[in-house]
Amino acid sequence: MHWIYAHLIGDCLLQNDWMAEGKKANSWICTIHVMIYMLPFIFTGLAWWKLLLIALQHWLQDRTSFVLWSMKIMGRNEFAAQPLAPWSIIITDNIFHILWIAFVIAQ
Repeated sequence: MHWIYAHLIGDCLLQNDWMAEGKKANSWICTIHVMIYMLPFIFTGLAWWKLLLIALQHWLQDRTSFVLWSMKIMGRNEFAAQPLAPWSIIITDNIFHILWIAFVIAQ
Protein backbone atom coordinates (compact mmCIF):
# COMPACT_ATOMS: atom_id res chain seq x y z
CA MET A 1 0.00 0.00 0.00
CA HIS A 2 1.29 3.43 -0.82
CA TRP A 3 1.98 5.63 2.20
CA ILE A 4 -0.33 8.43 1.06
CA TYR A 5 -3.23 5.99 0.98
CA ALA A 6 -2.25 4.78 4.43
CA HIS A 7 -2.33 8.36 5.71
CA LEU A 8 -5.71 9.15 4.17
CA ILE A 9 -7.27 5.90 5.38
CA GLY A 10 -5.87 6.29 8.88
CA ASP A 11 -6.56 9.98 9.37
CA CYS A 12 -9.84 10.32 7.48
CA LEU A 13 -11.62 6.99 7.24
CA LEU A 14 -10.60 5.40 10.56
CA GLN A 15 -10.89 8.51 12.75
CA ASN A 16 -14.27 8.90 14.38
CA ASP A 17 -15.91 11.92 16.04
CA TRP A 18 -14.74 10.88 19.53
CA MET A 19 -11.10 10.87 18.41
CA ALA A 20 -11.37 14.07 16.36
CA GLU A 21 -13.04 15.98 19.19
CA GLY A 22 -10.97 14.57 22.06
CA LYS A 23 -7.40 14.24 20.78
CA LYS A 24 -6.44 17.85 21.58
CA ALA A 25 -7.72 17.62 25.15
CA ASN A 26 -6.74 14.09 26.16
CA SER A 27 -3.45 12.25 25.62
CA TRP A 28 -5.09 8.81 25.82
CA ILE A 29 -7.60 9.67 23.12
CA CYS A 30 -4.78 11.01 20.94
CA THR A 31 -2.75 7.84 21.58
CA ILE A 32 -5.69 5.62 20.60
CA HIS A 33 -6.20 7.73 17.46
CA VAL A 34 -2.53 7.39 16.48
CA MET A 35 -2.51 3.62 17.13
CA ILE A 36 -5.54 3.20 14.86
CA TYR A 37 -4.12 5.71 12.36
CA MET A 38 -0.96 3.58 12.06
CA LEU A 39 -2.81 0.34 11.17
CA PRO A 40 -2.78 0.94 7.38
CA PHE A 41 0.93 1.78 7.55
CA ILE A 42 1.62 -1.84 8.51
CA PHE A 43 0.96 -2.70 4.85
CA THR A 44 3.44 -0.15 3.48
CA GLY A 45 6.52 -2.25 4.24
CA LEU A 46 8.24 0.62 6.04
CA ALA A 47 10.96 -0.06 8.60
CA TRP A 48 9.88 -0.03 12.24
CA TRP A 49 11.82 3.15 12.98
CA LYS A 50 10.10 4.99 10.14
CA LEU A 51 6.74 3.88 11.47
CA LEU A 52 7.76 5.13 14.89
CA LEU A 53 8.80 8.54 13.51
CA ILE A 54 5.50 8.87 11.64
CA ALA A 55 3.51 7.92 14.73
CA LEU A 56 5.46 10.29 16.99
CA GLN A 57 5.03 13.27 14.67
CA HIS A 58 1.35 12.49 14.20
CA TRP A 59 0.80 12.35 17.98
CA LEU A 60 2.71 15.60 18.60
CA GLN A 61 0.94 17.49 15.84
CA ASP A 62 -2.53 16.24 16.74
CA ARG A 63 -2.08 16.74 20.50
CA THR A 64 -0.79 20.30 20.26
CA SER A 65 -1.85 23.53 18.60
CA PHE A 66 1.07 23.39 16.18
CA VAL A 67 -1.06 23.89 13.08
CA LEU A 68 -2.85 26.97 14.41
CA TRP A 69 0.46 28.33 15.74
CA SER A 70 2.12 27.86 12.33
CA MET A 71 -0.80 29.57 10.60
CA LYS A 72 -0.53 32.50 13.01
CA ILE A 73 3.26 32.77 12.57
CA MET A 74 2.81 32.81 8.77
CA GLY A 75 0.23 35.62 9.02
CA ARG A 76 -2.73 33.41 8.14
CA ASN A 77 -5.08 34.47 10.94
CA GLU A 78 -7.97 35.12 8.56
CA PHE A 79 -7.26 31.86 6.72
CA ALA A 80 -7.64 30.03 10.04
CA ALA A 81 -10.98 31.72 10.85
CA GLN A 82 -14.51 31.42 9.53
CA PRO A 83 -15.67 31.12 6.83
CA LEU A 84 -12.55 29.23 5.67
CA ALA A 85 -12.12 27.24 8.88
CA PRO A 86 -12.27 24.39 9.67
CA TRP A 87 -11.27 23.29 6.16
CA SER A 88 -8.26 25.60 6.01
CA ILE A 89 -7.00 24.05 9.24
CA ILE A 90 -7.68 20.49 8.06
CA ILE A 91 -5.81 21.09 4.80
CA THR A 92 -2.85 22.69 6.59
CA ASP A 93 -2.79 19.81 9.09
CA ASN A 94 -2.68 17.23 6.32
CA ILE A 95 0.02 19.08 4.40
CA PHE A 96 2.29 18.98 7.47
CA HIS A 97 1.59 15.27 8.00
CA ILE A 98 2.25 14.42 4.34
CA LEU A 99 5.44 16.49 4.20
CA TRP A 100 6.77 14.72 7.31
CA ILE A 101 5.89 11.26 5.97
CA ALA A 102 7.56 12.05 2.64
CA PHE A 103 10.68 13.21 4.50
CA VAL A 104 10.79 10.05 6.64
CA ILE A 105 10.29 7.77 3.64
CA ALA A 106 13.12 9.50 1.77
CA GLN A 107 15.59 8.54 4.51
